[in-house]
Amino acid sequence: MVFFFTASDPKYLIYMGRDKFENELLIKYGWKKDVWFHVDDLSSAHVYLRLPKGVKLDTIPEAILEECAQLVKANSIKGNKQKNVRIVYTKWANLKKKKSMEVGQIGFHDKKDLRYTRVEERKNAIINDLNRTKEEKESEVIKQMWDEYQAKLRRKEKLKKKKEATERRKEIEKAKAEVNHYTRIEE
Repeated sequence: MVFFFTASDPKYLIYMGRDKFENELLIKYGWKKDVWFHVDDLSSAHVYLRLPKGVKLDTIPEAILEECAQLVKANSIKGNKQKNVRIVYTKWANLKKKKSMEVGQIGFHDKKDLRYTRVEERKNAIINDLNRTKEEKESEVIKQMWDEYQAKLRRKEKLKKKKEATERRKEIEKAKAEVNHYTRIEE
């Protein structure tokens, strides 16, 4: 099962796996525009934030960042009890999974792409607001979303190739017209 949450700004979708096995699916089927959150150096849930168009890793609004960080802290057995917990976050594309890693364990392609924030203490109001929007869906939903996303990317690529082919045909026709024009001049 995967838990979906509506952020304070509904343009943002927050989701997390129920356990480390669900986290494996989320790691596998993430989107390039997803951001991954985790309590640094402690066991915790893997929380993901789906960014709307035009928002980058470094332009996530503070309120949304805090909601994700609070959710990660609240879903860490040790982190939930500690004050001043460091949260790491990065783009999904920066996550690196090796076959030798344990279930739910993750590495990174480039540590320079990691960002950090701190959660001084748990804010129950934020957690309660998120939990009121919580929906539990089958894991298959993540794969289905990923498949739909991949289909969308394929459609975009197909349109791009079609546009390029049209432009090439126009260039060829223009070149032929120029050749015909110069041929008529020489006659």
